[in-house]
Amino acid sequence: MAWKCVAEGRELADVRADRRSSERIEKYNVSPNAVYFEGQYLPVAAITSLRAQPSLYYPQCCCGRGIPVFKIRLDYGAEKPVILMLEREKNAEKIVAALCAANPAIVAEPWVDPNGGELIEKK
Repeated sequence: MAWKCVAEGRELADVRADRRSSERIEKYNVSPNAVYFEGQYLPVAAITSLRAQPSLYYPQCCCGRGIPVFKIRLDYGAEKPVILMLEREKNAEKIVAALCAANPAIVAEPWVDPNGGELIEKK
């Protein structure tokens, strides 16, 4: 399978070996060099900032109740950021910690309420 880099000009030299050494967290693979998702990857060096926050997912044909999830927004200089959606908070924190450890230049924004925009105090 050929993996496509979402950040043009930032391709990794050996994607296959890097992906094999990555750690699987829910439906994503994370290595010190890249985040792999849906046949694509985003190099960690390209990420400028990230924000993780609780959210709700509304699947089609849902009766109006959202499923609680956690979203991580990865900004890398493009118009449209990469959004990772996870079921568990500890997995979201694990991805954020791994990315910040791999690239200390990443600005980790605080958690905010998706409805009101207020800062969320983590317990």
